[in-house]
Amino acid sequence: MEPVFQINSIHHRNNPIFHALIPAEAEHKALMGLPRAPTIKSAVSNVVQCHDVYMTEGGCGWLSAVVSITPKDSDDGQKAIVAALEGHRSMKMVTIVNQDIDVTDSVRVEWAMMTRWQPDLDTIILSGQKGSSLDPSRGDDGMTSKIGYDATLSPGVDMSPFTSVQ
Repeated sequence: MEPVFQINSIHHRNNPIFHALIPAEAEHKALMGLPRAPTIKSAVSNVVQCHDVYMTEGGCGWLSAVVSITPKDSDDGQKAIVAALEGHRSMKMVTIVNQDIDVTDSVRVEWAMMTRWQPDLDTIILSGQKGSSLDPSRGDDGMTSKIGYDATLSPGVDMSPFTSVQ
């Protein structure tokens, strides 16, 4: 019951053009990072309602993500950080935001961080973690540290002071 096709002829060029993937460019980001968004979403969905995952361009579509959730408990943002990093073990940084933030808009994500995140309370740093071979800053032993930012508002918080006018 699988599709079958029949080849009637094959053409080739005398001077063919070879197209190679260039690391960290758009095609590489799509091929590497795109399949990771679903694994992150699945892992985060096991601990909290997850709406969207975006592998950031600054992280080469591989090392950094923004994840939107709807927290039910005050510690759901931190649970989502741990789950996201487990859902993509090569990822080095994750930012968790509420559903009202567009994960693809870096200005909105940074705004959420500046208005909803407290560095001493809402940051998780994990040391001695296996790093990605694509991370030139990892140690000779392949180890690195990872960071997660919880830029979410707890459930029940009055959203009006945290609503952007833009």
